[in-house]
Amino acid sequence: MKPLRKQGIIIFSILALILVACGGATEETSEVEEVVAEEVTETLDSPAVTTAGTVKTGVGITEEACPEVISNIPTGADPTKGCIYLGMLNDYSGPFGAAGPALDIGQRAFWLWANSTGGIGDYSVAIREGFDASYNPQKHLEGYNSLKDSVAAFSMSLGTPQTLFILDNLNEDDMVAVPMSWWSGWAYKGVDASTVIEFGTQYCADGMNAMDWASANAGPLTGGLVDINTVGIIGYESDYGKDFAFGIKAAAANAGVEVAWEYLAPPTEFDVTQAVGLLVTKPVDAYFLATGLAVAPQVAGGAAQQGVTPFAMFLGTSYNDAFVAEGSAVKGLFESGLIYAMSFGIAPYEADTVGHATMRQTLGQITDSASTFFVGGWGSQYHLKGVLEAAVKGGDLTRAGIRRAATNVTVSSDGMMPEKKLGSGLPDVASTITKPDGSVGSGAVVVKKDYVGPSASAYDWSVGPCS
Repeated sequence: MKPLRKQGIIIFSILALILVACGGATEETSEVEEVVAEEVTETLDSPAVTTAGTVKTGVGITEEACPEVISNIPTGADPTKGCIYLGMLNDYSGPFGAAGPALDIGQRAFWLWANSTGGIGDYSVAIREGFDASYNPQKHLEGYNSLKDSVAAFSMSLGTPQTLFILDNLNEDDMVAVPMSWWSGWAYKGVDASTVIEFGTQYCADGMNAMDWASANAGPLTGGLVDINTVGIIGYESDYGKDFAFGIKAAAANAGVEVAWEYLAPPTEFDVTQAVGLLVTKPVDAYFLATGLAVAPQVAGGAAQQGVTPFAMFLGTSYNDAFVAEGSAVKGLFESGLIYAMSFGIAPYEADTVGHATMRQTLGQITDSASTFFVGGWGSQYHLKGVLEAAVKGGDLTRAGIRRAATNVTVSSDGMMPEKKLGSGLPDVASTITKPDGSVGSGAVVVKKDYVGPSASAYDWSVGPCS
């Protein structure tokens, strides 16, 4: 904030001009008026900082233009502008390898559009070639170290354990990153020191909302065949499995629903047979699942093969449009009306918002697919774009300036997500609930958007992460 300042304004008044026959003389008097300028509180959202005449830059910013193409996708870069380079830590070969390519394309498509419509001040933005960290923390750090000296920020850091593994590095290097994960801790400065630019609905709130919505709607949706009194929880013993489970149990307690059993195991030790066995031998009215994409259809399909098809709610990271594609062995099961999926807090590909329409138009130049993971990739960049714009507005595109902007800016997303104040300590808790449907490109149709159940509404989110 600039200090209160005084400005001296000299006002000249010619009071008399006397010409004398024997010579000319001019008499001039002046007076000084003290004007006190109005105190201005400067934030990065305020016009007060638009007076910055120059923009400081640092690592990952060049005066040379961005490349025209990276990873076989046009950047849309303006050849007369400089370049802001971003890094990407993705998963192309690990447990989320099925999602990684679509997330990659979604992010690159976003910046193709952003660059084509003005970029970031005097700069375009380009994402360097993605690094395949294979959902492995040590490889994640390896990828970070290989990219950090050539980027200003990271467009993606896929996975919560992986991002936590490099959190000290981010802090030491004044680097910000967009997490491709929705852990409940990302909203709190005490956790990430404003190095993480979160987006979407966190897993814990999704758990609460999934339980509340299922409890209220399973009966009507199934013609009274399902009345939820007992539930089971299946998931990885990970950030999303534990967060999701916490939310489910909290909402179940509020609704008087019994959690009959819970099976959480590390991804490398998860036993599909054990999960199916619980569904078959200890029947429940509904189950909630948070696993990887390869495991989810095996669990649901394995139980169905034995005649067990409870009502089910899947976390967004556990559902893929491939489940309802033609030829899928589980297509009929997922389209039965007994399985529903959460959706990162962002509605699927076909949704009616300005952001979705822009995304569809841009992606149409690249692919004819409509994967939900394109939506996750695209949507993840809105908040980073808002941070970079605020940093330019503040005249500081160094890493420290970008990080500072991430602590104090309100970001929006053309209607794809609610407006958000980064660094507020208040996570997004409104969920989007979808129904699997192979007749649409994304494989999912919206059943309820921006749903906040009674449990999420009443919960004290100021206490910090759920798990």
